Amino acid sequence: MKEPEYQKDEPSREGQETPAGTVPGLPDIATIIAEEIRAAEGEAAVAAAGTVPPPEPDKTLKKRPVWLHLVILFFQILFLTPLYAAILAGAVGAGVGWYYFDGSAELNLGLVARPGIGALVKDAKGFEIGRAGSMNRVLITREDIPPHFVDALIAAEDQRFFVHPGFDPVGSFRAALANLRSEAIKEGGSTLTQQLARDVYRLEGRNIDRKLSEIAAAVRIEEVYSKDEILVHYLNRIYFGSGFYGLGSAARGYFGKKASELTLDESALICGVIPSPSRYSPFVSTVRAKENRDQTLRRMLETGKLSAADFDRYLAMETKVASSREDSLKRGQISYLIGRIERELREEIATWPEPPESLDGYTLETSVDLAAQQETAKAIDRHLAGLADEAGRENPLEAAFVLLENATGQILVSVGSRDYQRSEYDRAVEMKRPPGSAFLPFLYAAAYENPPFTPSTILLDAPFDNREMGLGAVGGILGEWSTENPANRWEGEITAAEALTKSKNSPSARLGQLVGLERLRRVARASGINSELRGIPGSLLGASEASLTELTRAYTVFANGGTPAPAPRLIREIRDSFGKVVARPSANAPARALRESTARSVASALPAVSAVPGARGKSGTTPTFTDAWHFGFSGTHTWGLWIGRDRFSPIRPLAFGSEIAQPLAETLAAGVVAPGPVAASSEP
Repeated sequence: MKEPEYQKDEPSREGQETPAGTVPGLPDIATIIAEEIRAAEGEAAVAAAGTVPPPEPDKTLKKRPVWLHLVILFFQILFLTPLYAAILAGAVGAGVGWYYFDGSAELNLGLVARPGIGALVKDAKGFEIGRAGSMNRVLITREDIPPHFVDALIAAEDQRFFVHPGFDPVGSFRAALANLRSEAIKEGGSTLTQQLARDVYRLEGRNIDRKLSEIAAAVRIEEVYSKDEILVHYLNRIYFGSGFYGLGSAARGYFGKKASELTLDESALICGVIPSPSRYSPFVSTVRAKENRDQTLRRMLETGKLSAADFDRYLAMETKVASSREDSLKRGQISYLIGRIERELREEIATWPEPPESLDGYTLETSVDLAAQQETAKAIDRHLAGLADEAGRENPLEAAFVLLENATGQILVSVGSRDYQRSEYDRAVEMKRPPGSAFLPFLYAAAYENPPFTPSTILLDAPFDNREMGLGAVGGILGEWSTENPANRWEGEITAAEALTKSKNSPSARLGQLVGLERLRRVARASGINSELRGIPGSLLGASEASLTELTRAYTVFANGGTPAPAPRLIREIRDSFGKVVARPSANAPARALRESTARSVASALPAVSAVPGARGKSGTTPTFTDAWHFGFSGTHTWGLWIGRDRFSPIRPLAFGSEIAQPLAETLAAGVVAPGPVAASSEP
């Protein structure tokens, strides 16, 4: 058989001994090295002689194939590119980090230890309401914090608190992973120190710039303060829901005890509130509060701060909060007033040429009557509880009430929520709803301001197609522009004054079409209704939204003979630590909105308020029965009440304002307003 070509040139090795360390069939490494050395010496000698022979072809080495080059290039990209990218990212990250860290050098770190006691707030009778500028805190020391509270806080919020330098990449990664697994935001990536920095330096928003500033500030704080000090400052500042700022305030508000007296399950519940105080407060949702308490207990078990037996025991335990309804309502109104006064105070201080560094020692004299405020909240709660509430817990009935001075606009009572500890939404200011038929006095005022309309003008009270106004009213009742009474009776030709007195929608709709929306807009704006009247026919009859406070102020135009009260406010005057009056906040005196004869004509046509002798009032209902209103005024005060639901749905079938809102509004006003004649109630 023919020999393979590669074997022909190679001498036979049969009978020869293979040297140790060699492999049969492969060339001897030592021989190859020796040949290479001899070849190199020969090349050197030839070079020295000045002649260079042509290179001989390499018979042993072959050129790499193209595919091998591609494979090597692939693995270089695969393994070296991430390394280069990591080095580049690290360099950029270090540069960015240093930029923010260097920028934080100007921070006043002394602010961390000074939450402040704020300004003393007094009501109209001199009683202390609380403190503004300090969020009404109850300050604590390290000795006031139970060890199990620290364990619960660390387990729930920052498990590497005692080892990280202010920020924790490991914790952030763990939180991101947990949130990814649960497909929801279950854990936050900010450390306790970052949360403290965010509160001290008012770092708002969710962008990367805010986050990096927060981290830099946290590192600075860790350089100056010990971990124990950071814990104390954090717990004196953090918000725990339902108006409670700081652990001292939360312990007293939720459990009626000092922070040092908290039990382990109470500590776990309070710590569970931190991620979302407005949702997880036990006063808002006992179910969510318990779920978060249990989650905190579970983390304490995972971190070794709770045994399995204790975990099971606490898990089965019911953590009871101080649930007295009356106490809750009283505390809630204090928190509500402080929050409202603080917003007013910030607006006032923003106008000062040199704002003070601290409000400690300042005193705020207000016009609010704290006792009346709290009694009003209780009366509203009782009234709503007595109404049939078919919507149940998902969309409960709510109410708001405002009572102010006609001459000054100062507020004596402003209740923005049925129970502020359950809902912090201020319906007296922030909420806007259509006033419905409570808006009719402004339509008649706009008519009387423009001849030939007068209170004696004849209007037609007859069936009217509501599609012309586009209100979507309930057919057969308000849908046919009847009175606020299911027993409809058309009266034919009647005077404008009589139509207003009886709140007749059919003649009012006809009058509105003659007056026009632009004339009505001018009167509403001059009276203090800053919300825009939408360009729809229904706006003539109260289809455009406005807030309770601006509508109440607008009604003062009838009590004041044509001039509305100044913009409503709570603060009368501000005194510094030496007792000197530094400001008396007051809005600019408003211009006259109506002729005195117009104001008197409208006022005299409104029904008398039986509970407040000499007063006049007007109830209101929206065509879909979602909102019930009542407004009233005497010679000294004006008030307004709204009842409805946060999510638009009927209060109940045929929920007229005259039945739902008027009796409560008159009772509330009678408890505060002294009897007296209405300034503009006489006939023109």
